[in-house]
Amino acid sequence: MDSTLKQMLDGFRFSVDNYTATLGPSNTKLARARELLEALASRAEDGADIASISVDPAFAELGALIGELASEQPATAGKAPAAPPAGAPSAASVPPASVPAAGYHMAYDTMSGAARESNAPYYERIFEIESAAENAIHFNTLLVEDGVLLEISRQPLMEAARETLEKAAEAHSPTVDYQQNLALEVYGKVETVPELEYEGTRMAELSNVEHPWDAMYIEVIGLLPACAQAIEAFGPTEENVAKLRNSHRFMADFMGVTWDRVFEDPRYLLFWNRVFWPKVPAEKRARYGVSSAEGWRDLLKEKFYDPFVRDQPPVREDPSRAVVRFWRKEYPSRRTLELLETPPRPEVETG
Repeated sequence: MDSTLKQMLDGFRFSVDNYTATLGPSNTKLARARELLEALASRAEDGADIASISVDPAFAELGALIGELASEQPATAGKAPAAPPAGAPSAASVPPASVPAAGYHMAYDTMSGAARESNAPYYERIFEIESAAENAIHFNTLLVEDGVLLEISRQPLMEAARETLEKAAEAHSPTVDYQQNLALEVYGKVETVPELEYEGTRMAELSNVEHPWDAMYIEVIGLLPACAQAIEAFGPTEENVAKLRNSHRFMADFMGVTWDRVFEDPRYLLFWNRVFWPKVPAEKRARYGVSSAEGWRDLLKEKFYDPFVRDQPPVREDPSRAVVRFWRKEYPSRRTLELLETPPRPEVETG
């Protein structure tokens, strides 16, 4: 029988035997669990591997029954339950280290070649601890003291952060850059698995606010060039012209912003120069004779913006209105890029 499969079945057997001591062999669920266990063990002895055992309906039923046995009432008070099978452990006994270690063996045995290679140092250390442990409790204690569980959890997260930074390079997202660099810094300093889980959840939740905030800011501050771009792409339809004129008035009233101020905003310029301009098709660049982000900006203003607002009531800039609200505080909008590169995240309140 495969060693990992044997450890897993031994773990099931330990649970069944322990319940026998408290529930008595007449318990119908317990009897069914023992029947399923023996059937699976027989299959394993006949050569069935862990993959075929794990998809056997009896395997799922056995697992569910063992879970249900925990809520079963003990044998009727005053009636001593029948003696457990010879060699069965008492309710107070401790299983061997192989029982909690079975899951690690199963995980390692089912990994792909590349995953096994990268995780080998961690699992080899776990198996060394299993060999040295006196029982299951000692095994779990040594695992925590050794720190191998922290490393096996930490390293994939740090690798994922590095990969995300590489893949997101073309997005030029300050929120992604900040979050992933912070993850590398924080994950490298934590000392326990609970700390790792807490910090990961906290940083993810904070970033879940900042990513949409950033996207919304680019959409709002870039409303004027976006309307001009729509006219260039789809023509001066009645709807597109109306949107441009409404946005022309709205941005002045809402944020005191006009076309020129949009292109002085550091966050929008990062988007315009590094994300938007590279996606302008070569055919359009050639058609208009434009070869730079600045040239495309000027083209939109000259041909697809100014002609449609020239006869509109004049609008005025008002820098006092050009503000953003971020993490409960108010800042000048020109600081947006700075705020995203090092966000003023609130302290986590407790109690």
